Amino acid sequence: MKKSAIFLFIFLFLGSIKGFSQNAPITEPQLMYLKHIQFGANANTFRMGGAQFRYGWHKTGSVFNHFESELCRIKHPKEIRRSGFTEQPSQYSYGRMNMVFFWRNGFGQTINITERPYKNALGLNFVYTVGASMAILKPVYIDVFYPYTDGSPNGYLVSEKYDPEKHEDIFRIYGNSSIFAGLGETKAQIGGYGRSGLQVEWGQYPDETRSLEAGITVDAFLNGLPMMAKQPYDNRFIGFYLAFNWGYKN
Repeated sequence: MKKSAIFLFIFLFLGSIKGFSQNAPITEPQLMYLKHIQFGANANTFRMGGAQFRYGWHKTGSVFNHFESELCRIKHPKEIRRSGFTEQPSQYSYGRMNMVFFWRNGFGQTINITERPYKNALGLNFVYTVGASMAILKPVYIDVFYPYTDGSPNGYLVSEKYDPEKHEDIFRIYGNSSIFAGLGETKAQIGGYGRSGLQVEWGQYPDETRSLEAGITVDAFLNGLPMMAKQPYDNRFIGFYLAFNWGYKN
C-alpha cells in the first residue's frame, strides 16, 4: 500500500513538471551585451523636469556599472507665477532671485532583479547613483517702469536685476526681462547627490530597452542657495522623480 502511494506521488509529480514545461514561455538564446546606452526625461517634485544620459557596461551577468549625466530645472516651493502690469502682460515670479539648474554627474549600478528572457517580457531593476551636483544660478532680471520727472503719466522701462529691497512696488513690474539678461553673472556651487529607484524595463527585442523608473534624489551643498527673497537659503534638496528612458544594448 505504501509503495503504490509512493509510485502514485512520483507519477503525479513528474506529470506536473511536464505540464509546467509545456506551458512555460519559450526563451531565446541570451547574449552577453557589453554596453548599455540610455536617454531619459523625467518629472520631479521640484515642479520642473530634466533630461539625462546613461552609459553602462557589464560588471557581471546581472549588474551594469553606469555613468550618468543629468540636467534639471529646480523651482522653490514658494515660487508662484503672476502677470506683470501691462496691456499685454508677461509672467514672472515675484521674489525669485535666481533661476536654478542642477547638473548632476555620477557613477552607479543597475542591478537586475528579474531578467527579460523573451520578446516583450518585463524586467525589474534596482538603480542607484552617487556623484557631484553643480547648482547653476542665473540672476533674475525684470522690466521696471519709471515715470518721467515732468509729472506726465508716461514713462520708460528699465531692465534691472531683481532686488527685494528696491522692487517692492509690484505695480511697476512689467515682467521678466530677456532670458539672456544677467547670463554673464551666472554662478555655480558644487555639492553632491545620490539617488536610488526601481526600474521596470521592456522592449520588443532583447537589445532594445524602454523603461519607467521611479525613485528619490538627494542633493546637498555646503552653502544655501539664494533662490527666493525673504526665504531661508536651503542647502539640501530631497525630491521624488518619475523617468521614462529609452535606449539599446550592444
